[in-house]
Amino acid sequence: MFVKDIEFMTNIYDKLDALLITNRAGIVEYSARFDFQDNSIKNEGYTGKSVLEIYPSLSEETSSHFRVMKTGLPIVDERQTLTDLNGRSFTFFSSTYPIEYNNEIIGAIEGSMLLEIDGVLLKKQNPTQKTLLSNHLYCLDDIITNNSKMKLLKDKIKKAAENDSSVMIIGETGTGKELIAQSLHTHSKRNGKPFISQNCSAIPANLLESLLFGTVKGSYTDAEDHKGLFEIAEHGTLFLDELNSMDISLQSKILKVIEEKKFRRIGSNKEKTVDVRVISAMNQEPMDLINRKELRSDLFYRLGVIQIHIPPLRNRRDDIPLLTKYFINQFNQSSNRKIMGVSDIVEKTFMSYDWPGNIRELRNAIEYAFNFISGMTITLNDIPELILYSNEHITKESDDSPLHSGHFDVPLAKMVEEYEKGLIKKALDVGGNVTNAARILDTSRQALQYKIMKYHLNI
Repeated sequence: MFVKDIEFMTNIYDKLDALLITNRAGIVEYSARFDFQDNSIKNEGYTGKSVLEIYPSLSEETSSHFRVMKTGLPIVDERQTLTDLNGRSFTFFSSTYPIEYNNEIIGAIEGSMLLEIDGVLLKKQNPTQKTLLSNHLYCLDDIITNNSKMKLLKDKIKKAAENDSSVMIIGETGTGKELIAQSLHTHSKRNGKPFISQNCSAIPANLLESLLFGTVKGSYTDAEDHKGLFEIAEHGTLFLDELNSMDISLQSKILKVIEEKKFRRIGSNKEKTVDVRVISAMNQEPMDLINRKELRSDLFYRLGVIQIHIPPLRNRRDDIPLLTKYFINQFNQSSNRKIMGVSDIVEKTFMSYDWPGNIRELRNAIEYAFNFISGMTITLNDIPELILYSNEHITKESDDSPLHSGHFDVPLAKMVEEYEKGLIKKALDVGGNVTNAARILDTSRQALQYKIMKYHLNI
């Protein structure tokens, strides 16, 4: 069967007592349980059998596997006592998640922490102190930086994690907002409880409300009883990314839940209390969004008790070499390669580029290079052309340049010359000498030398 994130399962495997994977039909594809008597991993003989056959008391309505495959939502920290087909009784806390492939649910994975086997107590501590989801979260050590402002920001995150105040993370796309949100959870007193992340722009407005608050059976056509994200995140953290994309009417309902700590499932008259820390994020300045009426001001002031502004990568250029080395090490490990680093010219190119996609774009550039590199060092031939010939760099001309001023009452030949001069200046700046500049521009040294003399460029 296909599993969307096999690395995720292997990372959390040794933190669990049992693992059960089923396909879409509920047939067990993989089963393993830790044997406390001889400290070994055992297969109970479940593979190839239906989960309903293994636990005869279950039905499709009560099985966690069938429930998550039906709703597409995880079930976190559910306590169960079941007797299997061999007559053995198990009491455990489990977290069950749907497995997706090509946007289709193809199965479910359940990780369990055992409390009792055949009535024998195995653990005295509450196993919900660790969940399947929270075992894989980022922490402060994952924020890689040498930058003084970022180091101060890490201290701020650590202090903010110690209380329950709402936090709003503001930063451009690719700056690492979810990494910071997870770190806030990991270093908080809620770190043993669920961390639930939802991108508000990824779900249509009419479905987001039911996803957040849950539904009761019969509230609308095909509606079933299921928990919303607020319930799933109980005692933990709910991260709402791209909050500004949320419909204004739904923003008011979120505000009500946060202020009253109560909500109702769609179709229900019964109020439920909730204890959840809400962390939000957006990639635009809040006041601009408020002025455009895309964000409620009262919600902003309620969720923005603590505001964390992440600087873009272009404002922390001293981190570019460090992050480059970090990502190279990452891809070396995942691809079993031994790439040594980047050439001096590539490093200068990276340092002069503005990285509109921020850290994510830098990571992608290194991944791109790993697909094409033939030697041990990443060269200009291995990096994306967008970075090498970005329009933002090659159009920075003098004030009287037609390309810069926007005045086009000059001959086309003159405009082409200005454009060519910009390219040559950029290549000389990055390369440091004519030979390297010629390599960047994919031309001969003699041809480039002629152009330099023609345009009277200083080198």
